[in-house]
Amino acid sequence: MKRWSAYLGCTLVILLFVVGCHQTEEPISPMPTPQISPMPAPQVSPLVTPTQQTVKVASVWPEGKILYHADQSGVYQLYVAQGQQTPTLLTPDSPSAVEGNWSPDGQRVAFAATNGPDNIQIYTMQADGSDLTLLPVDQPSLNWYPKWSPDGEMLLFVTNRDGNFEIYKATVDGDFLVNLTNHSYNDQEPDWSPDGQKIIFVSDREGGDGLYLMDAEGSNVQQLLDDSWGCRYPRWSPDGQQIAFNAKSSGTHHIYVMNRDGSNVRKITERTGDNVMPAWIGNDRIVFSGDMGDMTWDLFIVNVDGSGLVRLTDTQYSERYPHWHP
Repeated sequence: MKRWSAYLGCTLVILLFVVGCHQTEEPISPMPTPQISPMPAPQVSPLVTPTQQTVKVASVWPEGKILYHADQSGVYQLYVAQGQQTPTLLTPDSPSAVEGNWSPDGQRVAFAATNGPDNIQIYTMQADGSDLTLLPVDQPSLNWYPKWSPDGEMLLFVTNRDGNFEIYKATVDGDFLVNLTNHSYNDQEPDWSPDGQKIIFVSDREGGDGLYLMDAEGSNVQQLLDDSWGCRYPRWSPDGQQIAFNAKSSGTHHIYVMNRDGSNVRKITERTGDNVMPAWIGNDRIVFSGDMGDMTWDLFIVNVDGSGLVRLTDTQYSERYPHWHP
């Protein structure tokens, strides 16, 4: 539990406000606590790469658009970059906005934003920053990490309304809200499989941060990687066959990729500094945020086999939490 308290502190530093007391209330439509069915720990297949990957600076950005948050204005705000065009600020009127997530059709963005000194809430807006809409469900305390369902009708998000971190599911119109995890430990960072049938998430049910898989209704929980990995930010590939995540190895976070069942885990980054928050560009490339060693972060792209590392941004600011859309 101490580990997640530290994580909460980091989250609030990013959002630039101090949290007061936690609020606790009865969960809404709670699901029965699922039984965990542990899976055998997979064998890691480390990629044979140089100790330090050669980094090229991108002359051409990938096709499509990349959503991310950056502290160019002094606080984290949402930006969208497309090609070599100047990134567009999407949230100029928000005290702070983070964790942007494209809707499946790319027409809307969900994100978390501050709303007072002890509250983070989930919003959606048009892809150009217009039509800002608060997710119309009760949002006490802290709510963040929104993820669209593949059909664009629902959002997953994380909340501490029950006194610990739980994963909730809500319809975008606010007609439905349910606690999917309903567990005494902390569950975070969910991502929907492309077919909408499964959810990958992080939990400290064994003390550290392991990866777990559950059905979209919260049942049939399986452990894919145990807590020794220190896993964070799992993301499904568009074809649903692979999962990218970052995990801590020898004191440094690196990007890993594995099969959807937790097998064939392989490390695909070797650069100095932490490498976190992976997101897929198609099924064969990954964009992520890399620590530059000077309190700033830049965006990088790497092939799924660990080759072709490219640096996308080179600024005095921090660019984090990328999400690509074609």
